[in-house]
Amino acid sequence: MFLEVTLPSKSGRLTLVPPPGSRRRLCSCTPLSSRNTALPALSPRVFSVTDARDRRLSRELDSTLVDFHIHLPSTQADAPSSFIGTTGIFKIEEVNKSCEVGILISSDYFRGGFATEALHRVLLYVFEERNLHRAEFVTSADNLAMRGWLDKAGATLEGTKRGAWADPTTGGYDDACVYGILQEEWMASVKGRLEARINRTS
Repeated sequence: MFLEVTLPSKSGRLTLVPPPGSRRRLCSCTPLSSRNTALPALSPRVFSVTDARDRRLSRELDSTLVDFHIHLPSTQADAPSSFIGTTGIFKIEEVNKSCEVGILISSDYFRGGFATEALHRVLLYVFEERNLHRAEFVTSADNLAMRGWLDKAGATLEGTKRGAWADPTTGGYDDACVYGILQEEWMASVKGRLEARINRTS
């Protein structure tokens, strides 16, 4: 499902926009690397433009997810914004008030604080606008960048699923780590930690 709204980030450095409004820009964007992702469905190491287009079309009417494209506003009034990645929530369960969260960022924008700002805005939507109780992240056990981000954010490592994901590059299987954030943890500490990091980079 795609919301018909644009969500600005805390600092205003980026916006989360509905994917259908980004079709033309998506076709010319840099392929996305999954090194910093928590999206198990996107396990290939490179996420191509065709992959992104097919994924968007299949997810547009699915009410168990909400997708956004991450855009950097242009510094020039007549220039389009820059597409740098995708984020959102999926496996939404209304009864249990829970969801999973994921993100993909172009490798050109690693270590710039953009993932932190995008995920802060997504979690704000999850806990304060949707009033969900739980957000879950699942990432490869060897994805040290994403796991380090989750640890610093205050997410709790809840377990490891052994041999959970097939690895097409090796023919083997990767372990997947499950992290969780509860609504009360978001309000008590996680939100503040992320906002402190945003303030340092913006």
